[in-house]
Amino acid sequence: MPEPAADVDAWERHLCAPVTGRKVICSFELLAGMTGLVANLRRWGALRPLLLADGRGTGPIPAEADAEIVVLESPHFDSLTDQVRARTRPADRLTPQVVASVEAYDPDRSAVWWTSPIGPNTPLLDRPVLGGRPPKHIELEDKMLVDELLSAVGAPPSGAVTVPAAHDDLIAASAEVRAGRDAGRARRDPSPADGDSVVWAGDARDGINGGGDFVRWVRDGRQARTAAAFFAAHCDKVRVSPFLEGVPCSVHGIVLPDGVVVLRPMELATLRDPGKGRFLYAGMGTSWEPPPADADAMRRLARDLGEHLRQRVAYRGAFGLDGVLTEDGFRVTELNPRFSGGLTRMNRAAPAAQLELIHINALLDRDIGKPASQIETEALALLEDNRFVDVMGVSTAVTAAHSVEVPVAAGQSQLEAADDADQVIGTVLCGPSPLGTFVRLVAGQGVISVGDRAAPLGVLLLEFADRTWGTGFGPVTMASAVRRQAV
Repeated sequence: MPEPAADVDAWERHLCAPVTGRKVICSFELLAGMTGLVANLRRWGALRPLLLADGRGTGPIPAEADAEIVVLESPHFDSLTDQVRARTRPADRLTPQVVASVEAYDPDRSAVWWTSPIGPNTPLLDRPVLGGRPPKHIELEDKMLVDELLSAVGAPPSGAVTVPAAHDDLIAASAEVRAGRDAGRARRDPSPADGDSVVWAGDARDGINGGGDFVRWVRDGRQARTAAAFFAAHCDKVRVSPFLEGVPCSVHGIVLPDGVVVLRPMELATLRDPGKGRFLYAGMGTSWEPPPADADAMRRLARDLGEHLRQRVAYRGAFGLDGVLTEDGFRVTELNPRFSGGLTRMNRAAPAAQLELIHINALLDRDIGKPASQIETEALALLEDNRFVDVMGVSTAVTAAHSVEVPVAAGQSQLEAADDADQVIGTVLCGPSPLGTFVRLVAGQGVISVGDRAAPLGVLLLEFADRTWGTGFGPVTMASAVRRQAV
């Protein structure tokens, strides 16, 4: 029977027990996206896993000696929302090929599934699921609920209103939101950065959405008409809120029986396309430093909300709060009740913190093995010592035929393919994805310093991708930092 690796300490050995000595079915992700998981499963003493992969993806892939690999016909999605919704319905992916592969791998039905954290953790083919989340957590992802949840913990009001997804209602609500913002503006120094625009975010009538697909930055009548037509076709309700100038950011927590583990804030490289009235997600980073008082306030809010979720719905496991650090402080725009992409990246940067295993054990209602306060202290120290910037983009305009890696240098306000190895500051990866083409910038050692933001690199990456591969991201801008110090 396999055992965890020799360097696995007693705590990690306790946390990985749900997979030690077991068969594991890893499903419905790109093969390249499973490489790290396969290495971890081997480290934790799992049996050789079965990988049901949605195509190859970009980057290194697992060795056949380490996993049984079945590459399925890669699905194509028109939007990230379509992909996200497919991940909430893994039972729809149980094709004859998938069923036959699972039964051949696990005839005695002793395996567990390891699935996307977005989907439910209900059993598949009579086998338990790890990595998903309870269906009641999925229901909390509706953006129409965030203001009620924040109000319950005394967070500053957002000034948002929720109205039917109809043009006249949206226009009236936008005027109401602007009036409320103008009243607040009159009580302090006016800020031209506020602008006169609003943000519309659609509900989850047909399932959760992602990637900003159901968010519109409405700046004029033309954009309002286009956005209203979209929401009328896809939603029942729309949240209308003020446009928030400032650094997009998030803060994460993990709800445990004895407390909430709250982590450090993270910048979100959410870029702007003013012409289309859209936001474009281009990665994240922990090199950015909010003012200390704001970081403390963000973490207090996350702790309060985690405690509220535990009391309200017996919540367990990870969650994240996305928002903007405005001139007035952190303002939340949405709740992500799951092990999010930001947590996944922090887990990769500081594996000794065991964030994903803690989350999975919490959902299994297992003893975590350490008090929440100790876990938080240790995780914060590890994340402090392991900063990162991870910028990326997904284009639906073109589909890459294969994966390439291009060393890049810093040109005149842009990235350039590097001719001299001494000038290389990083590598741009480009390859196929279920949405079309995926690009990522891997910064070289020493390129990122504490205090640097991820967003400028996101702008440079997408411009380089457009110039090199015709990815069609178009001109984008980054948010301004308007919070000089906490008051």
